[in-house]
Amino acid sequence: MGVEGSTCSWWGISLAVCRYLKPADNATQLFSSLVELEGLGRGPLSSEQDLESYERFAVEDHVHDVIEKLCEIPDVRREFQLGSGIQFDNHADALDEDEDSQLEASNPQRPRPGQFCIHRVDGSTNSLLTMVEYKPPHKLSVESLRAGLRPINFWQSGPADTIPTDEAEKLRHNAERLAGSAIIQEYHVMIQEGLEYSYVTIGLVRVLLQVPYDDPSTLYYCLCEPKLDANAGDGHSLLGPNTDIGGVLCFCLMSFRSPPRDQAWRNAARARLHVWKTNFDHTCSQIPDAEFICRHPPPIESPTPAGCRMPTQSRVGCAPSDTLYYRESMDSSDSDSHQATSGRKRGFSQVIAFPPTQRSGRQAGTRQVQSGSYKEHAVQFCTQRCLLGLQQGGPLDENCPNVKLYRQGRCGCRHCIDTGTLVQLLQQQLDKDLDHNCTPFGARGSYGAPFKITCAAYGYTVIRKGTTSQLWKEVSHEAEIYQVLKRAQGSTVPVFLGPINLTNIYFLHGAGEIRHMLLMAWGGDSATDCKKGTVYRREKLRSIQEIHSLGIIHQDLRSDNIIWNIELNPALVIDFHRTELDRRLISNRVKSRERLLCGMETRAPK
Repeated sequence: MGVEGSTCSWWGISLAVCRYLKPADNATQLFSSLVELEGLGRGPLSSEQDLESYERFAVEDHVHDVIEKLCEIPDVRREFQLGSGIQFDNHADALDEDEDSQLEASNPQRPRPGQFCIHRVDGSTNSLLTMVEYKPPHKLSVESLRAGLRPINFWQSGPADTIPTDEAEKLRHNAERLAGSAIIQEYHVMIQEGLEYSYVTIGLVRVLLQVPYDDPSTLYYCLCEPKLDANAGDGHSLLGPNTDIGGVLCFCLMSFRSPPRDQAWRNAARARLHVWKTNFDHTCSQIPDAEFICRHPPPIESPTPAGCRMPTQSRVGCAPSDTLYYRESMDSSDSDSHQATSGRKRGFSQVIAFPPTQRSGRQAGTRQVQSGSYKEHAVQFCTQRCLLGLQQGGPLDENCPNVKLYRQGRCGCRHCIDTGTLVQLLQQQLDKDLDHNCTPFGARGSYGAPFKITCAAYGYTVIRKGTTSQLWKEVSHEAEIYQVLKRAQGSTVPVFLGPINLTNIYFLHGAGEIRHMLLMAWGGDSATDCKKGTVYRREKLRSIQEIHSLGIIHQDLRSDNIIWNIELNPALVIDFHRTELDRRLISNRVKSRERLLCGMETRAPK
């Protein structure tokens, strides 16, 4: 994102914005007046709700409107890769968070971060642009950020171990702890989501964050104080993004040019980074009220270099050459052992001011091939009959859209491999590469997220239900159920292929860390999307009766779990993680089958 010369990426993007937004003499007033905007900032920000309301009504709604108008200008839309616009959303709960939401109220060690998502809109689809962390100023003050955002060694300087006795030093010590835990919490999210840019806001100021592609252990920051920057008095302050709206607008435009990074980058970054066991709320709870916010703080000069601030033309700069670094220790104190696992965050090695131009420029040249955005591959799903034939050693299904790929150029009518080989090939393929032939597909459920996955060697294309390690115990129960329902596969339930445990993690936005999956045939569309006529009702009843006759008590027969298969025209039942077994019925069925086999042997000629 950097431009040639000595300027930082922030200044470069602001110049581009100003070039496109330079008002004409007869410009139409499209947006709210200054008086209206000033009225939105009159009240104090004394709670999370106050901060959320301020950000939404005073900043985000206006940024949305500006970008909406920019999208109407073809040159601007093309320059900044805007798509159809932008959308600000609440943070979508991950699969584990759905399960644990009821526990959080009684567990202060497991706070839910004040995260909000910014999505790029492309027609009817949304994709993650970046994420934002809200920290209300009564927890993280302006003074804490000014004093705490500094290039120091967290572990050698001792903010977690040694508490100074001097009042001023104690305030600085607490500020370092608060600022450090706040930005590392968002840094952790940036690694998980593959983001180059993010920011932490307390309403009054923002801390812009950047993780370089080729050095994820370094975290760049830029402390933006709109009130100070707008009143800089240098003659150029109005040219830069020195208001909340202008700053967030430029930030979003930077993010449009930097789509999320791929799964390979995220796993590699995670593997090389250490872990710092902390979270912001825990850090706050360790600071006494009397030392948390000082009503009349001593005049602590901000250690943030000029290059960290939003540059105007007269004070452009990047990180000074003598910047010191955070160095994270691989060892953690025993005193941290009581903290919840959810407090474990990725730890950065270096924190410096906004990045040198040469690093940004090098990254911009390779960004397109490093994108982790999800583009579904075009291969169609295999048919139920196709995968049933694969499972049972039967013939190929000539109506399957991928039948030519299975033949591998031969003229046979049988599958070249069996189900076990297919599962093994997919396991090996996913162990090497999660970014190709494997894409999220459709909406996630409460226990899993669907993916479309294609076997690169043979073209078999199936759906997989991915889930987290925490939910795997419940979801893996489905594999046992599908074995009980084996004779109903392909008619009442989808054809089941088997489970897979991933070597690497698939980081899925809105779902979490996908580590396990179940492979099966694509069942069809949700019944809510189909015509619920007489045929559907009849087939639904038939399917429910059949699984009951096989000893399965589903426990969750809502519309989302009964899908319509156009190929076979039955209603297929899915999602068996809550299912119970009627063991008495299963036992009777096994005994009946044994008696039948015994009778056949008795009647057989000798």
